[in-house]
Amino acid sequence: MFTKQVWKMWQWGIGRTLMATIAAHGNSISVGLCQGYSAVLLPQLMQDGSTLIVTKEEASWIASLGVISNPIGALLAGILMEIFGRKTTVKLTSLPYIIGWVLISLSDDIFKLYAGRFISGVAVGMATASYVYVAEISKASHRGTLSASGPVHVSLGVLAIYTLGFVAPWQRVAAMCTLCALLSFAAMCAVPESPPWLASHGRTTEALAALVWLRRNPATAEAELAELQETVLKESNNNAPAPHAVKTFLRPTAWKPFLILLAFFAFQEASGIYIILYYAVNLFQDVGTGLNEYVASIVVGGVRLVMSVVGAVLMRSFGRRTLAVVSGLGMAVSMAAGGGYEHLYSHLEATDRPLAWVPLICVLAHVCVSMVGFLQLPWVMSGELFPLAIRGVMGGLVASLAHLFIFTSVKTYPDLMHSLGTDGTLWLFGASALCGALYCYMFLPETRGKTLREIELEFSPKESHQDSKYTLKSELGNSDARLKGIYVHQEGGEVEPTPVFTVEGQYTTLHRRGEGENA
Repeated sequence: MFTKQVWKMWQWGIGRTLMATIAAHGNSISVGLCQGYSAVLLPQLMQDGSTLIVTKEEASWIASLGVISNPIGALLAGILMEIFGRKTTVKLTSLPYIIGWVLISLSDDIFKLYAGRFISGVAVGMATASYVYVAEISKASHRGTLSASGPVHVSLGVLAIYTLGFVAPWQRVAAMCTLCALLSFAAMCAVPESPPWLASHGRTTEALAALVWLRRNPATAEAELAELQETVLKESNNNAPAPHAVKTFLRPTAWKPFLILLAFFAFQEASGIYIILYYAVNLFQDVGTGLNEYVASIVVGGVRLVMSVVGAVLMRSFGRRTLAVVSGLGMAVSMAAGGGYEHLYSHLEATDRPLAWVPLICVLAHVCVSMVGFLQLPWVMSGELFPLAIRGVMGGLVASLAHLFIFTSVKTYPDLMHSLGTDGTLWLFGASALCGALYCYMFLPETRGKTLREIELEFSPKESHQDSKYTLKSELGNSDARLKGIYVHQEGGEVEPTPVFTVEGQYTTLHRRGEGENA
């Protein structure tokens, strides 16, 4: 039975789509390696006998230089995605990773270390292309889970870097991280380009070939290609009266999702998610946990990985808004509890505090609930909300600003701890998460189960909805099961009811037909 189910998944396309998703998110593993590296690098640099001696100010720059260049990479990826395609951009992301890790592994002075962190940070920003690629190759029913696998891969990278940092010196760890970038580049050579990008550039034959490779069914591929061509045609007609660049970016389908995602990212960074990631070891030294701080960080990395998988699974059963609200509320409660503990017992030595495990539990709870909503959803939705014509550019722009928020939070964390203390800082994180939960409840759109075209129409004026009603009359040939369809435009008035065309509907019909023929 299990083997039969696995075969059906492969036969009807999800197998190869999953393969392409894993290949694209190989760069996400490198994101986790880069983001978690400072958490193991900085304590080793500050140990007695370190080959490089750094001050606290230099340490904060080492951590933040891996972030300050992220916006540059995200903007670069947005441009490259439109010019060279999604696949090529994902492949190019591996190059600054390789250069950065090699520089870090060979660092014998602080400036080489700075350069390595800065260059690898460019790659972290470019990795946002993976989310756009995965969103465009996925069916609506699978897109949430497959896109949410990005944070799973990031979490795998975080756990790997925490573990390596516990058993190996930082130079050797950097050298081993180079291998991940090389494997990611090789894997992307084996998968096709994004069909929507190919269709939008008039490369119809290649788009159909890519869809056939992904879906393993010519009829399903032609059905999806017909929808893609219609989307491209509608966007072309909408932009015809005015210059493309100006009109497209001023449409509600562009600025509405941009503002929604920008605010979501702001609440995400203010809630302390990435501070815990970048300063895990130092944070555990500050709050005290009763465990070795490196072991505690590995525990956090393991929990993060498990919960990222749980979050990806929950994406199939629960809406985006529900997950975001529950995640924000859980983070607020955990940080409020952690801040309260620090307020009561911060005057005591870590070894003298009662219930010394409470801070670790609070941090673990924060990590757990963040992985089912707040951490992954903004990145997932950045590949969903924008229209095809500007998805790459706008996805890159909003990601660049998100990385700028991350840099600000990481760079100011030491000053924040000095000004507010540990308890005040944790309370600030909790208050931000609570405000973020309220924001998501009121403003976050629901995209679960919707095609990318349907999501785009949600941000369009009401008249656009009326102008975009198409139905499909289809006929399946008995010989080759290829789909032939004619679109009928509903201008108004009463028309004969015909089934509304959706890719998912055609997929279900073809699937049932295939099962009937095999019976």
